Amino acid sequence: MRKKGRIEIEVFMVLITIVLTSAVILLLVKSGTIKVKNEVVTEPILNAEFLPTGKEGFLAVKEARFCSYVDENLNCVSEQQKFGKTENVYVWFTLESTVTNEQIIAARNYRIRNPAGMVVLQADNKNSYDFQLDSAKNTEPVVFADYFVMGEEAVSGEYTLEIMVENPLLGKQVTLTKKFNIIEG
Repeated sequence: MRKKGRIEIEVFMVLITIVLTSAVILLLVKSGTIKVKNEVVTEPILNAEFLPTGKEGFLAVKEARFCSYVDENLNCVSEQQKFGKTENVYVWFTLESTVTNEQIIAARNYRIRNPAGMVVLQADNKNSYDFQLDSAKNTEPVVFADYFVMGEEAVSGEYTLEIMVENPLLGKQVTLTKKFNIIEG
């Protein structure tokens, strides 16, 4: 009878020792006896999902415009659809995303197709995040603005801009397609 529960008691004692040691260390950190560096970037130790549940959240491009200019406060000055070959084509759009662990991380990529459907510009920022924000809200609007120039070699006609936005915290990606025109002169 004495040997029957010996292994279980030893395992239970080891678990109690681990819990008590962790509690003492956390108490010392909270009281300030042990100092923790605040400058260290926190990285997830395990980048794995153990339960096969989908991540919940919302990611959407709410509004997108082509502008003649975007000011320093990210305001679209004058909305337009037609641009000259060497004119700056400003793209302004708002993104709304669910905040996860009080953070939003977003990466944006672009693809432009000419009137024949061929890709003439592709900006792909793999593993490079364009926007990071700490927020205590449930959802947060984010404004993006960029510009590009088609160049003298561009043919006149209707071009298609594809904006791909990804939030890796949610595991979600959204694509918006918008048309604009390049004209002579």
